[in-house]
This record gives sequence, C-alpha cells and structure tokens, in this order.
Amino acid sequence: MQITGGKNRGRKIKPVKNPVIRPSKAVVREALFSVLGPNCCSDKQIADFFSGSGIMTLEALSRGAELAISVDSDPDSCTLIRENFAHLKVLDNARVLQMSVTQAISKLAGLNLHFDIIFLDPPYHLPQLGVDAIEQSVAAGILTPDAKVVFEHRSKTQIPECKSMSLWKQKKYGQSTLSFYVFPH
Repeated sequence: MQITGGKNRGRKIKPVKNPVIRPSKAVVREALFSVLGPNCCSDKQIADFFSGSGIMTLEALSRGAELAISVDSDPDSCTLIRENFAHLKVLDNARVLQMSVTQAISKLAGLNLHFDIIFLDPPYHLPQLGVDAIEQSVAAGILTPDAKVVFEHRSKTQIPECKSMSLWKQKKYGQSTLSFYVFPH
C-alpha cells in the first residue's frame, strides 16, 4: 500500500494483515480527494472513523492536514497506524484513539475540537454505524459549518437516511461507493 498524493505521494506503508479489514483502494482514495479538491486538507482538521489501516489519515496528512485523528477499536489496527505515523514522521500532527467511534466523538467534543472533514469506513455489513457516526458528530458539535463527511460503503447496500446532513454527491467505484455529506444551506 502506498500514499496516492501530496508530499508523501508514492511512499509505502505497512499493510494490514487482518483479512477482515478492507483498506480503501488507491483508485477510490484518489477519486475521493479529486472530488474534495486540491487543497481540501491544507491546514484542516481531519478525523478518520473506523480507521482500519489508517490510510485515509495518512493521505490527509500527506495533503497538508494540520491535525488528523484515526479512531479504531481494534488494538492491532491502532498499533499498525502508530507504526505508519512514525515511519512517515507525522507524529506531531497525528493522533490515534483506540476506542469506539461513539466514545471518540464524546472525547473529541470534550477537547473542543472541530473537524473540516470526517472519513467514515465502517464494516460494509453495518452501514447504520456510519449514519450513526454522522448524527452523533453533528449532535456533539465537532463539525465546522462547512464540514464534509465522506462515507465509504458497499455499492449494493441501501444506506439509512441521514437526518442532520444532506447528501451532496455520490460516486461509485466497483463494489465501493463514496457518499459525500454536507450541512444543508
């Protein structure tokens, strides 16, 4: 696995060994950042929920994120993410929270952090977790007014309705679909 853009473009990272974890494919990551725009992460605060491999966090940091936080409940995933942060020398701008997304949202709200972009990649068979994370993030007040939430899910899965943000755009890439949410204006 390697970073697809920014200052660390082409740098390899340690891959996930757990077959249950499904890192976002390079083509999906490139497309996601293409939709968000060339400076989408510059000086922004990013959260990566259900982080798995941490690849989205690393992509955001490579593209200039001021702060990027990976959240995952799996200890092995968190160890791997920390190792990749150290390998790419991004420890000053990156954090790993080993806890559930619900716990992390509460903790981030307590720290008075506000995110410009949140990446969501819950297990494909549990899309409700993604929508719940959006609703909880809005309720906790951890999103900036212009925030975007990017939810990766299985293309064939019907996503539950999100009440607090509007679907802005959807892009399908094989078995994966990216759903982009924004606040209604």
